[in-house]
Amino acid sequence: MTTLFFVIFLLLILVELIKGLSANGTPPILQKFAWQMDLAHFMWSNIRMFRIVLAIALVVFASQAMAVAPVAVVLGTLIMGAVWAGIYWVFNHFWVGKVKFLPISQKVFLGAGENKVDPQLLVVGVERDGVQKAYPVNMLFYHHQITDEIAGKPIWVTYCGLCRSGRVYDIEVDGGGLAFSLVGAISFNAVFSDTRTGSWWRQETGEAAKGPMQGRQLEDIAFEQMSLENWLAKYPDSTVLQYDPAFVGKYNFLAKLLTYEASLPGWHRQETPPLVIGVETGGGVRGYDWGELQKARMVMDQVGETPLLVMSDAAGTSGFVYDRRIDGAALEFERADDALRDLGTGSVWDDFGRCVSGTLQGKQLGQLQSYQQFLRAWITFHPETTFYTF
Repeated sequence: MTTLFFVIFLLLILVELIKGLSANGTPPILQKFAWQMDLAHFMWSNIRMFRIVLAIALVVFASQAMAVAPVAVVLGTLIMGAVWAGIYWVFNHFWVGKVKFLPISQKVFLGAGENKVDPQLLVVGVERDGVQKAYPVNMLFYHHQITDEIAGKPIWVTYCGLCRSGRVYDIEVDGGGLAFSLVGAISFNAVFSDTRTGSWWRQETGEAAKGPMQGRQLEDIAFEQMSLENWLAKYPDSTVLQYDPAFVGKYNFLAKLLTYEASLPGWHRQETPPLVIGVETGGGVRGYDWGELQKARMVMDQVGETPLLVMSDAAGTSGFVYDRRIDGAALEFERADDALRDLGTGSVWDDFGRCVSGTLQGKQLGQLQSYQQFLRAWITFHPETTFYTF
């Protein structure tokens, strides 16, 4: 009975550890398996039952083992109980998404003239029905999500640090808006639970992967990621989300992390993978190495049926992807004296796809949705991708 008592106690510890590691502080090797989501959701959904059943078994076997080896049972309970309590505390009150990354406590938006956010920082910008808002990426990196509204519509602005990817969704589902709590990281991507149904949602795809809403897909909302300086140059009337005073230290550290001025030594992180600009268009999926694009500044490509112009700004902070067709004809471009010109007319274009002088002045290239993120994330969620050869 004494042996069974210790086996049950070890099993209780193991169950608590598996539950914690399945979605929090997960070792990289586990993140690579497609079944991690199944394991994590099963453990999180059933952990209370496991605890109750194993605790009852412990009481039963302990009462019998006390008659044979009371000292061993008492010492074992103290030592192994402390181990279980430590694991429980770490993965429920310390190393858990909703505790590590607290929700924003106040949202203040200011115009360009009053803005206090560093203009060199990256932002996720949303334009809808003539209204523009910018959300600093370092703020999104910490909170992982900010629920807001724009032009009277509820939106969910998300960012995953393990993917280095932003996404924006419409969260009005079945006549009501959803609210979310961060669960953790699965397949190197943030996972959220909605407070209405408890379903688990992937940040990268907006898909409900587990729970009552499994298979449902949130509607994408177009967004742009660029430096705040570029965003305000393009949308001078935009408002900018200001720092929440409660988290300024976190924001400043993550701003350095995003520019590789700081690093995290966490054992659960693998080496920093390369960044890509990814795009889905014309029936094709293509990735562009961000480091190479920064050097080239501009490439022309064809993805499916869509002729593309893919660019980086001079500072190497912002990427842009355009359909290079004007009035049905695909333009050819070149960089000359740091100006972007189309070869057909010699007209000059800016980074925002606007023709600023020449025969085509006033014309606008159609901007396509693109995503800047880690290579591993792009491949994980777009296994059919091809890559541009520089």
